[in-house]
Amino acid sequence: MSKSLMAALALLACGGVCAESPRSAIFLHPDGMGANTWAALRLKEVGPDGRLNWDRLPRLAIYVGPMLDSVAASSNGGATTHAYGVRAALADFGMVGGKRPVAASGKAESVMHAARSAGKAIAIVNSSSITEPGTAAFLASVADRDNETEIAAQILAARPDVILGGGEMFMLPKGQKGRHGKGVREDGRNLIAEAAKAGYRVVYTREELRATPLDGKPLLGVFAAEATFNEYDEAGLARRKLAAFQPQAPRFDEMLAVALSRVRDAKNGFLIVANEEGTDNLSGENNAPATLEAAAGADRAIGLALAEANANPALTVIVASDSDNGGMNATGDDLDELPRPLPKRMENGSPLDSDDGKPFQAAPDARGVRQPFYVTWASGDDMGGGTVARGIGPGARFIEGTIDSTVIYRALYDGLFAEEPKAEPLPQSQ
Repeated sequence: MSKSLMAALALLACGGVCAESPRSAIFLHPDGMGANTWAALRLKEVGPDGRLNWDRLPRLAIYVGPMLDSVAASSNGGATTHAYGVRAALADFGMVGGKRPVAASGKAESVMHAARSAGKAIAIVNSSSITEPGTAAFLASVADRDNETEIAAQILAARPDVILGGGEMFMLPKGQKGRHGKGVREDGRNLIAEAAKAGYRVVYTREELRATPLDGKPLLGVFAAEATFNEYDEAGLARRKLAAFQPQAPRFDEMLAVALSRVRDAKNGFLIVANEEGTDNLSGENNAPATLEAAAGADRAIGLALAEANANPALTVIVASDSDNGGMNATGDDLDELPRPLPKRMENGSPLDSDDGKPFQAAPDARGVRQPFYVTWASGDDMGGGTVARGIGPGARFIEGTIDSTVIYRALYDGLFAEEPKAEPLPQSQ
């Protein structure tokens, strides 16, 4: 028997995941993106006949994510559910009922704390502040989401191998000038200086991040005073003469690429939790061009993770949002009947978004034709419909049919530890 055939049979015998490849997971959270947002992005980026990286993830499920006290999720409640595998309330942030919850594993620890306890490398990436709950709830537990100085302190205390995002203001003493703004901490602590003293390499810009050597040091990237994007609608950006994305900061996919480069060879595997917040906050402003640009960065990040999974059968990749923010919908319906410039609102009152009064142009279809479209918005808030989970790798076997938000934890846990959590987190209807 040839060595290549023996190797192939050995790989099949262990389900494609062997001892030589430690189990790892990446959770990508393009916040606020419903299936409708992905549809609009598909038009813009690859055209109606094209396929995004998101489309290429083989596992797919309808995602249902109510809270204990709401039919739709908050960012912090949804992230708490993802981190612990138990249903949370709207105000919860790494807590349920005022204390750190017992996770679906049976232990009072998040899936990221469990990964660290198992000796795996851990990394968080956020296009907003590092205190934003999409990633922070995996490491911090607070009674008040607005207590961002405490959230930042807990994140640094957890000693992730990689921390990339904004939020400098929450790491510096009140009034102290940093690279991007002034601090707001009332306790006098300088978390950035403390991190540097603890061995972190600290970088502040895209250029500094790109130049960072792979020297084994933990990495702290601090790229903005708060978020790395400017949260305004098109008119608000124009009035302030601001770009949607701050030029000194790396984009979401650039940060993920660096995080991957630093943890992919970790001896015991790794867990990366990465949150693109621009897709949520900019859709809340009903800013279609900026939302789609943020979404394009999220799709590039998915491409990186998908390539990593194709090269590493021990890697689980899960992609999910906990809400559909704004209810973006792309359409060309009755476009020839609408006046020019396009109106600001439809007949039913819903906001209409366009390219400064002109239709957006989709990327060419299979015939090479670019079709015009415009965007309508349903609201400026999080909504519970149209959310989808996708994935690839061992833990993604849970991503099928219609799933509760608690299943995200189960997929990550199984992807990391080759076992299902012991506790059943939620009574299921029959």
